[in-house]
Amino acid sequence: MSNKSLLNKFLSFSIGSWVTFIIGIFSAPIVTRMFNPEQYGIYSNFELYCTLAMIIIMFGIDQSFVRFFYVEEEQDRKRLLFRCLKVPIITNIVLVIIIILFREQISNFLFEQYSVKLMFIFILHISFLIINRFALLVVRMQQKSKTYSLLVVMNKVFYLLMIFVTAIFFKNNYISLVLALLVSNIAVTILAIVCEKGYWNIFKKDTLNSTIKTSTKEIFTYGAPLVITGAIHYIFQSADKIAIKYFCGATELGIYSGAAKIVALLTILQGCFTTFWVPVAFERYEKDPNDTKFFEKVNLIVTIAMFFCAIGLILFRDVLILFLGKQYKPAMFIIPFLSFMPIMYTVSETTVLGINFKKEQKKHIYISVISCAVNIIGNFLLVPKLGAVGAGISTGLSYIVFFSMRTYISQKYFKVNYHLKKFYIMTFSLCIYTFYATFYNFGLMYIILGILEFVILYVLYRKYINDIFILGKELITKKIKNKKTI
Repeated sequence: MSNKSLLNKFLSFSIGSWVTFIIGIFSAPIVTRMFNPEQYGIYSNFELYCTLAMIIIMFGIDQSFVRFFYVEEEQDRKRLLFRCLKVPIITNIVLVIIIILFREQISNFLFEQYSVKLMFIFILHISFLIINRFALLVVRMQQKSKTYSLLVVMNKVFYLLMIFVTAIFFKNNYISLVLALLVSNIAVTILAIVCEKGYWNIFKKDTLNSTIKTSTKEIFTYGAPLVITGAIHYIFQSADKIAIKYFCGATELGIYSGAAKIVALLTILQGCFTTFWVPVAFERYEKDPNDTKFFEKVNLIVTIAMFFCAIGLILFRDVLILFLGKQYKPAMFIIPFLSFMPIMYTVSETTVLGINFKKEQKKHIYISVISCAVNIIGNFLLVPKLGAVGAGISTGLSYIVFFSMRTYISQKYFKVNYHLKKFYIMTFSLCIYTFYATFYNFGLMYIILGILEFVILYVLYRKYINDIFILGKELITKKIKNKKTI
């Protein structure tokens, strides 16, 4: 696959994310003014526990589906889908029964109140999330970028529409947000199944009669370690929110979630890339396991893009924070270190490949344990003193550890030149800027340091930045010529 076709594929996959980004820019000020930080904090808790439930239910089987998708022949992939679906569905039934039997205790423990309405939404949401996960994976793994982009956009549109509809009945209550989440999830799941209805027809002869290479044992062996990894990674990702809720309360958690909403501008890039990258990387490796240059180039492009966007996000954070409203103004001091989260995660998706290619899934457990320990210690040391700002610092630094562990272990199995010296120089430089931005307001020194970060990025990656500009220029020129020919 050439650089041009790879870039075109990435742009196709990212269309949906960029459209939702534009929608988000206009809708964020409205939503954050409709719901105060306390209500937004309760909603954040709901999302947090849904994520935990999904880790338990999935049992890592969704990742097995991704890993073995290109191992199977095209006509046998439907069979793989239904083989992978069995375990999550059975696990979900067991979990739902437990939730119904102990609904009052579970509700009080999770949400500090007994709400039949909330528990009913919780059960429905996690049940549909299973089908939603596999429905989107089917589209994504076939690399149907336009369909996937449409589904991403529709998810955001349904979510926003439902917020306004439910707010009529529940006003600025968190129930409006969780209901909107549920309805948008159901709607997009149905759309995804309709788009790929051939895949979901279990009674077709070709589905019933096909035989697949991947055994149930292989699916379990690959996926099972990821349950432990997922649970630990969940603690890693949620330690900040748990610490804030424990030490500071729901209001501070809402402000922290507001900061995360701004950093979500970077996670759009993260989502765009990982969505397109996973199937491309596995397909490339299956075709040519020795082509390390391809992975080196992708890593460099992603590194440059993520650092560039992060510097810009920190530099203009005061402008961006205005979109959230006055109640969320303290969030601007949380943003700088939180920006390390999408940078380190996204770039590590290009450096972690050795572990996934060689099926060394247990190594993810070590990575998650160490990163999680760093984050927990950091949060419980910093949050009591600095509040949500301390959680941001701890999360950012622990993601640097997360990247380092993923890269170091992966290199043992699949050696690629990731230009790590340049990467760590840039990371250290950005750390200095983020420390300043965390404790000081916008001013002349703030601007100078931001511009200096752009200069350092260019000096370190000058050759590769120039190559990216040349490639972009060629693509634009080609498209202009094609239009003139038409």
